[in-house]
Amino acid sequence: MESPSMLAPTASVVSSSPFIHRRNILLKAHYFLFFSAFGALYPVLSITLRSRGLSNTEISYINIIIPFLVFFTNPLVGFIADQSRRYLFTFNVVLGTVIILYGSMFLLPEIKTEHIKADMTYDRTSGGVLDFCASQEVATKCSSRSECGCSYNANCNTNAQSFAFDFKMNSTDTRQDFSESIGTSEPARCGIHYRVPIDAYLDKFKSNLTSVSGSASPIATCEITCSIAHYCHGSRYPQQTHYLLLYSLLFIIGTNLLSNSITLGASIGFASIPRAELFGSQRVFGTIGFGISALTASKLYEYFSTHFVYIILFIVYAFLCILITCFIRIQSHKQKRASGGHDTGATEEIGLDSSLKNANQDMKKKNSSKSGLPALIPLLKRIDVIVFLSLTFIWGMSYAGLDPYVYLYIDEIAPCQSRSIVGYMSFISASSEIVALFLAGKMLELLGVNINSIIILLAFAIRFAGYYYIRRPYFLLFMETMHYFNFGILYILIAQRADAIAPPGLAGTLQGVVYGLSFGLGRGVGLIVSSFIYTRLQSRTLFLFFALFNTAAAIIYSLIFFILKKRSEKNVRSNHNTNVPKIVIDPDTSVHEDPLLVPGSSSTGKTDNKFAEQ
Repeated sequence: MESPSMLAPTASVVSSSPFIHRRNILLKAHYFLFFSAFGALYPVLSITLRSRGLSNTEISYINIIIPFLVFFTNPLVGFIADQSRRYLFTFNVVLGTVIILYGSMFLLPEIKTEHIKADMTYDRTSGGVLDFCASQEVATKCSSRSECGCSYNANCNTNAQSFAFDFKMNSTDTRQDFSESIGTSEPARCGIHYRVPIDAYLDKFKSNLTSVSGSASPIATCEITCSIAHYCHGSRYPQQTHYLLLYSLLFIIGTNLLSNSITLGASIGFASIPRAELFGSQRVFGTIGFGISALTASKLYEYFSTHFVYIILFIVYAFLCILITCFIRIQSHKQKRASGGHDTGATEEIGLDSSLKNANQDMKKKNSSKSGLPALIPLLKRIDVIVFLSLTFIWGMSYAGLDPYVYLYIDEIAPCQSRSIVGYMSFISASSEIVALFLAGKMLELLGVNINSIIILLAFAIRFAGYYYIRRPYFLLFMETMHYFNFGILYILIAQRADAIAPPGLAGTLQGVVYGLSFGLGRGVGLIVSSFIYTRLQSRTLFLFFALFNTAAAIIYSLIFFILKKRSEKNVRSNHNTNVPKIVIDPDTSVHEDPLLVPGSSSTGKTDNKFAEQ
């Protein structure tokens, strides 16, 4: 016969179920709207900067800065939210600031540039040539898209006449790094000296060329443009540097805060749901919103042909997200412990008896006396935490090899079909991610942290190996199914593991540390390595490097897992034989558990609390 005291918790949980259901609906709406805003704008931010006059090199430098900034600001924003317990207010302030920054960026005027100025001269070996200074992208971007309709145009003037013609060029037409502009002492701002043979395109003008073949002066002055405008930039007009700095600052700060918002969103989820394993089923609505919003934005852009479509959609979704977020209810620490402690389903999934749960609670109460960032320091003494943080760093480095270099590679091997292929890749990866977010909780519970971590590393290795060995662009679509592991399972594993090992009151801070380490420091280091390999070696070599890198990491992690598991089994047998109660860490602990406590056969049935001090 069960006592009333045992029945009371169950009744409490049942009575509160409508409130939990309402809270989950609001959380789903929060993720849907936030990632809808994210999907409407983020994919086209770099393209927007390029269309406003920034060069590819400048955009690359800007993107390298952001991950390192995220590494420092993510833990800080999480710590502020933890100390104030104002997750919702902090999130709304951060997202509201992003709206202002991105909106301002779209209102800035374009960086004005001149057409590329060239001198038509006569060369004894090459005949008529165009002599000019330009960036290296001028020779590669448009020429690789000649099948798509891109062509080089020269509009020339002589004393007698004006004429225009189309011509072709490539990277073999470069001669040297050019330190001075042609015909002046002004330092060049475009970098590469071109001498492009044009006799084949000037049949009507050949007689004039030969008549002045002995002259050292230019035959004509020309302006070079591309039929796709942003592939041919000349020198910038004076006093444009401040616009460049404004674009850079707005993009860097806004994108950094947007990354902080993702971390705060994860903290809001874990602070409002009763059990950590429910997070994936809430977060999946964000992926659905991202896909729908990105597709909608692209269709609206095709119809209206203006980049303002993206910022308007972003503002609408972000404002609605801020409004919905205000109504989410955050559980206090006491409520969260109560809901977790009296949920029989959760108890069965974790598989701990009451004595072990009491030991965990005693350990958390003891740690709760510590507050602030110093409470995270003892975590660095735990082997499982060190290995977990190392993995998040490795995964962050691997993401740098995916974004943006996979898309750049596809743009090189299939420039005319690249937008279509990238669209299909995004669709397949998003679909795989949706399936993973629904199944992540069960998969993590079934296989545990360690096995899933090894699978994620192998999935990265397979994905990069496919990019390296597969030469037909459309066959690369099959590799995007690995996104099931590389983001869906990975994201939930990182989020739940960080929530599980965090000291009381510092869940948001640790989420910020983990995401900053992975998508901040890890991705930043990966971008530096990737840019070096991609620019100095063949682009495909980058994918081979990351395939071998992840394979080696999977082998090393498997060995660590095997050694710790053997040691754990040995300790269990030793404890059983000596009848001494001890606590060991099971290396295959599920992500929603604290480190598994395995007591010996003690007559008192109590657990040694020294573990809490480790």
